Amino acid sequence: MNAKVYLSDEGYGHIVRQRAIMTELHAIDSSFDFTLQTHRHMAFARQNTPASKYIDKYNNVSWHKQEDSSPDIKAIREHCAKYELGLAKYMQSERANFGYDFVLSDFVYEGFEIANEFKIPSFGVAHFTWDWFFSKIYPRVISDNLFEYFINAANKATKLYFPPFTPSEILKFYKGKATEVPFIVKKDVEHKPWPETDRLKVLVMDSGAGLMGQNIQQALQNLSSTEWSFGVQEGLGLEGDQIVNIPQDHLLIDYVRDADLIVGRPGFNTLSECIAYRKPMLLISESMNPEMEFNIAELKKLRLGAFMSLHDFKFKFEDVLRSFFKYEYHMIDDMMRNHSFETGGAEVIAKDILSSI
Repeated sequence: MNAKVYLSDEGYGHIVRQRAIMTELHAIDSSFDFTLQTHRHMAFARQNTPASKYIDKYNNVSWHKQEDSSPDIKAIREHCAKYELGLAKYMQSERANFGYDFVLSDFVYEGFEIANEFKIPSFGVAHFTWDWFFSKIYPRVISDNLFEYFINAANKATKLYFPPFTPSEILKFYKGKATEVPFIVKKDVEHKPWPETDRLKVLVMDSGAGLMGQNIQQALQNLSSTEWSFGVQEGLGLEGDQIVNIPQDHLLIDYVRDADLIVGRPGFNTLSECIAYRKPMLLISESMNPEMEFNIAELKKLRLGAFMSLHDFKFKFEDVLRSFFKYEYHMIDDMMRNHSFETGGAEVIAKDILSSI
């Protein structure tokens, strides 16, 4: 069976999810052959997925932010207008030499469209859909035509799989297509050890799109306390006996198990990994990002994380950490240790796909 896998170019969560699903499909039937299409993180995808072929091609959707992390409305509008104008050409190029048995899409609408044209099954995986995401941004950034295209294309999917923390609006809107599954996480984690230290170990995670690098530099370069050891991705130029530089080709998830605390944006992949490995989170709020706002609201209800503003992270991180460990850490740690979320989403999806093709 030959499958075409479409990955959005936003972040790394899509790669991690589809890697888990492809690995489970291979475990059931090693004859599956995957062709993976993405662009921005192609090197990472090549290194971390079991596809046999790769197509370096941009898959249309992008998110643009200003320095304060709020959406760049002008840039998003310009991008979406170009997307709409280039859609016919993109689809024409997809039709050429298209010979697959089914499609996996996370979450590229054109994958459902092309599968429908060639009368093969298609399966979508997402924590949120772009139609929901853009509908939450005011003023409106996409045209009615593009919004309708998103919805019509998604409805051409055979099934859409949604893990926990998916907005109920999406589940209701795509009722009949939507299947709820457990969290989808990487199972074969290497669990790399931190250097020996008596300090509390704090893993500071950048976003998949590398949007937090300068903020992390600012937050960590002037700390006076020696209470903590900070794990950061190599390349930020941070040095000192408190800093553990993690190689660029290493997955940060491999360092989560031995950390005491995870600090980062409340993106879905970060939440999934922390919940799976039961690690307390201190998360950085992001202005006017529908996904982040929803995730924060859900985590607050479940008491699985604490939050700080971007300003406090950049300029008051030391004070925030000290207060967090004194007043909130132990409660969140206890809630994490005792939650009942399941993490076998990839296996559930793989078995369901096999029963549907």
